[in-house]
Amino acid sequence: MIHIKKCTLSYQREPLLAPFGFKGGYLSELWQPIVKIESDGFVAVCPSVQSVLWSDARVFVSNSETDGNKKMLAITERACEMLSGQSFERPDTVTPYLAESLYDYAAKVCGFAPAKTFVLNALVGIDFALWMLYAASNGITDFDGIIPDEYKGTFDSRHGSLAHIPLVSYAVDGDSLRGLLDGGTALLKIKLGRHVEGDNGSQADMASMLEWDVNRVKQIHAIAEQYTTDKTKDGRIRYYFDANGRYDTKARFEALLDAMYGVGALKQTELIEEPFAEDNEIDVHSLGAVIGADESAHSLSDLQKRLALGYRAVALKPAAKTLSVSFAMADAAIKSGAGCLTADLTVNPLLAMWNRQFASRIKAMPGMKVGCVEVNGDQNYVNWQQMCTLLPQGLSWQDAVGGAFLADKDFYYNSGRLFGTNGYAAVFER
Repeated sequence: MIHIKKCTLSYQREPLLAPFGFKGGYLSELWQPIVKIESDGFVAVCPSVQSVLWSDARVFVSNSETDGNKKMLAITERACEMLSGQSFERPDTVTPYLAESLYDYAAKVCGFAPAKTFVLNALVGIDFALWMLYAASNGITDFDGIIPDEYKGTFDSRHGSLAHIPLVSYAVDGDSLRGLLDGGTALLKIKLGRHVEGDNGSQADMASMLEWDVNRVKQIHAIAEQYTTDKTKDGRIRYYFDANGRYDTKARFEALLDAMYGVGALKQTELIEEPFAEDNEIDVHSLGAVIGADESAHSLSDLQKRLALGYRAVALKPAAKTLSVSFAMADAAIKSGAGCLTADLTVNPLLAMWNRQFASRIKAMPGMKVGCVEVNGDQNYVNWQQMCTLLPQGLSWQDAVGGAFLADKDFYYNSGRLFGTNGYAAVFER
């Protein structure tokens, strides 16, 4: 058993280079809770990233940006209080218990019951710190060592490289897109579902959103179809569309698919993520595209419901839903035949490194020759380079080269350096 003597919390407010648009809203900054957990023999420090807009847009729109972040941080603080003085054997027994125990408290803080993902997002730093303590207490020095035995068969890939998935938000223009493709990008994550001015969810507004999305697809495809790549099976650029639950009906979404088919974009589409809100349980078996789950998959049972509805892919987010929950989700998805990819939450360099270790061991998506991982912090943070200097000693950030991150012998061997406790300690003490 590992005994937790103390769990404490600090945080940083990290500004973004420009307003970051998705789900019809815009972020100006991201808060990074920094969790410090002390056991009898070890100390683990982990910064995470909280995104109120991503995890529950209702909380975001019903508060100022700052107040929404304060509400999520309050959940993290309560979790730290609950952990102090407790003991555990394995983190993935602790995190689900914390999440379940905190839902009622989160409802009081927010004024209504937020999405389960809102609570999970608040627990990410705690979960990673617990895994660090688990590794240190058991003499584990690499990522393979912390993978639970029952999931090892799911994490048996060893990709030599990981295709870098950059984020194409609403504001990315044609020149920026060409810059990404000139740099070797093979899989683009493209945000859809933009709110038009004055949007109140009316049918007219939904029609305007569809029109905007169709034009956006046409714009991007007209540029991307001019490029080829050696990272996909057909040699074409692949698309990963993210609608963030903005479509209200199956018919309206099918209109988008028809437009994508008409311009030739559908055949290059790897998946379309979350076209419908999570409470809109539409069966997607008949749709002519791979539909993926993200926010709607808060837990293993939620993912299983989506798979039953015909979803054939899932965005795994250790840095948004905790590593503990992501281990279980990956296992269920792979065993069902669904594709998996590791998505970002505009996280800091440390969590992006964790994501790369996670992604390197999962089977590649059907249209890809290599594994893939989304990283967009370098596109969005003002202080990205400064954050890179705070990585644990001996672990340095390496940018993607030719559109991919190298995953060589050194990458796998050095995963043990993620478990050091000297990274970010200075930030915590500031």
